[in-house]
Amino acid sequence: MGELFNIEKVLGFCEKICYFFTVNLLFIISNIPVLLFLLFVGAGQIRECLPLFLLCLLPMAPALSAVMYAMNRLIHGTEGRALRDYRKGYCADLWQKAKLGAGQLLVILVCWTNIEFFSVQIRILPLAVLFIILFAAAVLVTPNLYLLISRYEMSNLQIARTAVTLLVAKPIAALGNIAALGVVLAAFEISAGTTVLFMGSVYGFLVMFMNQSVMRQLEER
Repeated sequence: MGELFNIEKVLGFCEKICYFFTVNLLFIISNIPVLLFLLFVGAGQIRECLPLFLLCLLPMAPALSAVMYAMNRLIHGTEGRALRDYRKGYCADLWQKAKLGAGQLLVILVCWTNIEFFSVQIRILPLAVLFIILFAAAVLVTPNLYLLISRYEMSNLQIARTAVTLLVAKPIAALGNIAALGVVLAAFEISAGTTVLFMGSVYGFLVMFMNQSVMRQLEER
């Protein structure tokens, strides 16, 4: 019986690893446009080709939402097959997720354009600082946006408002989200070949795991 119990634990662990791997593979496939940009244009050209880069990022919104949905099911022990969970998280309210992602990318483009304008073309420091803050907020709010839309039925305006509120009211959670991205990037620097197999799903798992208390507080209200 002890041996059987150990075998069950090993098989359960292997199932979790396969789940992580499959979800990450689907995430990568969903973001082929940005991979092609990085491959043929290069990360060093993002600033010069920012509109094209942001256009390539459009599929990121439903893909990241699908990862968040799958990882939330994994945390609660209700996961099924990885493909089915990912597809459900991706396809549910797909148009709404696409519009939310497009709106966020538009805000990022507008903020960056104004940063360039007020720091290079016409030097007005207060406005440059203002748009730098707005740009940082538009980027840092990303995990909150897709965490909320993957779990709750809300309008995009409600999601954006709640995500910004959480960013300001829960700075520890925001720092945790940044730390999760930092862990993934650090692992990528150490072993890129291995990390690329799990980085999307691991990031989604860390974000969902660290924000469980925040979601419980929202649901209690």
